[in-house]
Amino acid sequence: MHPIIVRRATIPALLVVICFARSAVVVADAATPNVHIVVGAQADPLERFAARELELMLEKLFSVSATVGPGRENSATATLLLGRPESNPQVVSAVSGAWPSLSDQGLLLRRLDEDPTVLVVGGGSPVAVMWAAYELGERCGIRYLINEDVYPAKIPWNGWPSLDVTMEPNLRIRCWRLVNELAPGPVSWSMEENRRFLRQIAKMKYNRIHCSLWPAQPAVHYSFQGMPKPPGVLYFGLRFPIDEDMVPAERFTGLEFYTNPELVGAATPEEERHRFTALVRGILDEARRLGMETGLSIQPFEWPKEIIEVFPGSEAAHQVGGVTAGPGKNQSMEDPLLRELVTTIIRAYIQTYPYIDHIHIGMPEHRGWSGQAAEAYEKLAATYGADPNAFERLCRQARARTSFPGGGERVEQMLKGDLSALWFFDSLLREKQLLRRPGGGPDVKLVYNAVVAELHPLLNKMVPPGGELLSFIDYTASRVLQQRALIQAVPADHAPSTLIFTLADDNVGVLPQLATGSLHALMGDLRKNDWSGFYTRYWTVGDLDPAVHFLARASWQAALTPREAYVDQVRHICGEESVAPAVEALELIEQITLGLDQHGLGFAFPVPGMMNKHYRRGGLSESLKQDHQEYRRALALMNEAHRLSRPAGRAYSKYFVERLRFADHYLDAAEAYGATAVAEKGGDTEEARRQIQLAYQAIREALEAYAGVAKDHGDLGAIALMNEYCYRPIRDKRNELK
Repeated sequence: MHPIIVRRATIPALLVVICFARSAVVVADAATPNVHIVVGAQADPLERFAARELELMLEKLFSVSATVGPGRENSATATLLLGRPESNPQVVSAVSGAWPSLSDQGLLLRRLDEDPTVLVVGGGSPVAVMWAAYELGERCGIRYLINEDVYPAKIPWNGWPSLDVTMEPNLRIRCWRLVNELAPGPVSWSMEENRRFLRQIAKMKYNRIHCSLWPAQPAVHYSFQGMPKPPGVLYFGLRFPIDEDMVPAERFTGLEFYTNPELVGAATPEEERHRFTALVRGILDEARRLGMETGLSIQPFEWPKEIIEVFPGSEAAHQVGGVTAGPGKNQSMEDPLLRELVTTIIRAYIQTYPYIDHIHIGMPEHRGWSGQAAEAYEKLAATYGADPNAFERLCRQARARTSFPGGGERVEQMLKGDLSALWFFDSLLREKQLLRRPGGGPDVKLVYNAVVAELHPLLNKMVPPGGELLSFIDYTASRVLQQRALIQAVPADHAPSTLIFTLADDNVGVLPQLATGSLHALMGDLRKNDWSGFYTRYWTVGDLDPAVHFLARASWQAALTPREAYVDQVRHICGEESVAPAVEALELIEQITLGLDQHGLGFAFPVPGMMNKHYRRGGLSESLKQDHQEYRRALALMNEAHRLSRPAGRAYSKYFVERLRFADHYLDAAEAYGATAVAEKGGDTEEARRQIQLAYQAIREALEAYAGVAKDHGDLGAIALMNEYCYRPIRDKRNELK
């Protein structure tokens, strides 16, 4: 069933109906305590929504009847005053006029000393009021996970907890990336799954999202030189066929190829584009409804490869799937066709999604346009007063960053490609007024996205008013820590700057990962150097609940440690007896992740050949064999935590058990598949048959374990992809050896 999309203009009236209609029909036993939630007559829709959420939370937490109304009720057992001074003057009078000075993100929870039956829940803006409501829920024992809420056992009403809390965030930008492009991730989520996810991260006070859109996706339409943009593709054009010999087949009925569920049944490329565009718009609308800022990340220096036909000098881009092209190495920065094409692309996105707050101009992952770098730097230095002689020094600095995957030569190539793109875009920005919205209104704000870190000081001079910088230093959090001097090197007066936080890296791939300790250290660096916050980078999200909980709380409590966050989450969800084994298991996954960040990049990268490379290599390295043993230890510990868990927490622990079981069997399969090759090369056919049977059994058990706890279509996308790139190669080799 497709969800109903509520248009923006109807939201306020809808929320008013939701918040007050239920209260009108509540019939409670006379002995049941009543909690009355007071919302001012001038309340914002988000505040009314928060009241409705509190009504539901209180009735699940306590043996009470909760009601919502515009004024206090003398018959109420307890009263909750919700809002801001502008929307509900009663919150000010309740605190004797001593309303604290709150930023737009600040929130307040205060039980009145003179009347303990009254609790004030407020904030410096409507969204902060909503956060305050969820903060109250958390302080009453609820824990918000990515896919659900976990409540404590319901208890009798015993009055409001003693609270006098004023909170302000220590990192003001807390952003999630949505859509993206690999099948094991949010590009596979339905609208309902996106809506659920947004509701959950709103409860944890994340306050911004951006939809990462790729050049060949069906997310936008334009024409260039008489050629319409070709039909869009997902997953970099890679296709994952569905047949009866899937593991497990029952999770994929009714499909020929795996795709986003919103696109199933689309009869034409045009219908597919309309559906995908509606999905992206729906995500942006839902985020705005929850008080979040929104943005699009685009890559205007790449386009579908078919456009090469009408754009001489354009060359195929180096990227998974080979479906895009970009400027040639020595493409002129003055090329009028290039200027026309990039202008057309940017305007098409803004016209298609006109209500976004930010547009992120991203650089290609693998830069090719580098031949004009020295000239570009000279022009930028002259325009912005940078050192005109610094080009060679910057190149040396880039080459010195040898720890980056691909070495310092790749970093230098990135720097040169970025300089060409930056000068080109900067000149085009002013000439074409690229950020203007259709129909008027303030310009869309610009975020320079993932420009090589060595150019941060120059980029800081280039950011237009209201603009920001988003930095990508390396692929994993622990690798960024090895280059943390780049965080400290920003100018004292830098523009609002954010750092990409990799929660789980696609180079490590489908194995369970946790990077919480590294993220903790990076958060400290950001605070010390006055950075504004972070953007998440991840694929499947089910493993990430502990890290997501930590980031959410540590953005408000700087002293919080990863272990404290783990203990808090496990204790409230699974119970005290599960804490010790579960936390030890989570910390083991962290240690494994640290190792994989160094010796395991590319190990389970979800692309063609992800399993066949282990056949060619003859199995696992010694380091990976040690990781395998550590995953087994973590599995044993999480099994114990699951055995000890209270019923409400068993789904949480079960997910980790089966994901760790998947990792164990996946590594078994890779090792046995490699051993098959070794036996074949040695002429031992019987041993090859024995090993391929072990690999076959292991990969089936791995996929069945994962599928048994799959939470969303990103999980299912991972399983469909591994059927194609892991199961079928092993199956076919088994059949060959028979």
